[in-house]
Amino acid sequence: MSKKIARNIVLKLLNFLAKKRISKKTEIIGITGSVGKTTTKEAAIKILSTKFKTHANKKSFNSEFGVPLTLLQENSGHSSPGAWLKILVKSFSKAFSKLHFEKIILELGVDSPGDMSKLLELVQPKIGVVLAIKPVHLAEGQFKSVRDIAKEKGLLINKLPPKGVAILNADDPFVAEMKTTAKKITFGIKNSADLQARNITETIDGLTAQISWQNQNEKLVAPILGKHNLTSLLAAIAIGLVSGIELKECVKALASFRLPPGRLNLLEGINGSKIIDGSYNANPASVSAALETLKNLETSGKKIAVLGQMNELGTESKHLHNKVAEIAANAADEVIGVFGDAVIFTKKAQKVNKPAKFFETAEEASKYLKNNIQTNDLVLIKGSQNNVRLEKCVKKILLNPTKDSYLLCRQEKEWL
Repeated sequence: MSKKIARNIVLKLLNFLAKKRISKKTEIIGITGSVGKTTTKEAAIKILSTKFKTHANKKSFNSEFGVPLTLLQENSGHSSPGAWLKILVKSFSKAFSKLHFEKIILELGVDSPGDMSKLLELVQPKIGVVLAIKPVHLAEGQFKSVRDIAKEKGLLINKLPPKGVAILNADDPFVAEMKTTAKKITFGIKNSADLQARNITETIDGLTAQISWQNQNEKLVAPILGKHNLTSLLAAIAIGLVSGIELKECVKALASFRLPPGRLNLLEGINGSKIIDGSYNANPASVSAALETLKNLETSGKKIAVLGQMNELGTESKHLHNKVAEIAANAADEVIGVFGDAVIFTKKAQKVNKPAKFFETAEEASKYLKNNIQTNDLVLIKGSQNNVRLEKCVKKILLNPTKDSYLLCRQEKEWL
C-alpha cells in the first residue's frame, strides 16, 4: 500500500470518528485568515472560559489532520505508522462518547485550494471569523493569487447558517467584501466598525486602547506587544460579545493574556538585552508588523532585526523580500538575515550603511549574537519554520534558557 493511500484511509477514518463526537448542543466557532489565528483562538479561550466549558485546537492543529485530532482529543502521530494505529484504536472507543463542551473554537488553516471545503465537510461552524487575507501560500501547488486565497477562506462565511454570525475585519478589503446570509459583525482599528479600537498606545509593557461597542466604552490594557495583535483581540472580544458576555468582562479577561510562543513575546536576553520572539513563523505582513513594533519601542541600546527567509511565496519571493527589506533597513540599527532569500534583507541594509550580516543557519546567527549583544539592546527575531527555525537562535541568547525554554515554540521532543 502506498503512503498516499494509507494517508487517505487514516484521514477518512479520523474524520468519520471525529464527526460522531460533535454534539448538536455544542456551538462551533471557526477562525480563519492568513495571520493571527492562534492568537485569536487563545484570546477567545480566555474570554469564553469565564462563562462556558470550552475546547479548542492544541497549538496550531488547524489542518485536515489537526482539526479531527482536536475533536478526538488526540496528539499527532507524525510519521510513525505505529503511533497512528494507536490513535485510531483509541479514537474508535472515543467516537461513542460526545464532546461535552458548550463551545468549541477551531482554527481552520488553508494552505491550498480545496482545504476549507474539506474542513467544512467535518464541522459546520455557527460563528465564523475571518481576520485578514495576505500573500502567503503562493508556492507551486498552492494558490495563484491573494484573491484566490480570499475565495477559499471566504467559504467559511459563505456557508454559515442564516442564524449564524460572521465576524469580519473591516480593515481588510478582501474580508470586508465577503458575502454571507448570516448576521454580520465587523471589527476594526482604521475603518469604521461595529467593534472599534481607538487611542492605541504601545510601550515595552504592552498595549492600551479604548474599545467601543454600541453605547459602551472600555479601556483595554493587555501585556502584549504588537499593535497588529489588536486585530486578534478585537475578533476574540467579538466572539465573546455574540456569546452573551459583556464588553467589560471581555476586556477584563484579557488583562492577563499572553501571546502564544513565538508570536512576539518579550523575553529576557543575555547581557541585559530584551528579545522580541517572533520565531514561530513569518510572512510579509507579520514581519512588517513586527518591524513596526521594533521601530516604535524605546530603548537606549541598539535595535537589531534578525530575520529569516519567508517561505511559500513562490515567484513573488524576491519581490516581497525586497519590500520587507526596505522596512527593516528603516526600523533597525542592525539587520541579520538567516537562510536563502533573507540575504536580501542584509544587502538592502548595507546599501543605507547599516551594519548587516547574513548566515545560512540559526546556529551561526546565534554565535554572532552571543558575542555582540550589549546592555539594553532590543533584538527582534522572526522567520519561517522549515529550514529556518529561529527558535534555536532565541534559545541560545536567552538569559535563562533552562528556566524559560517553555516560552519558546517547537520545544516538543519530535522537534528537538
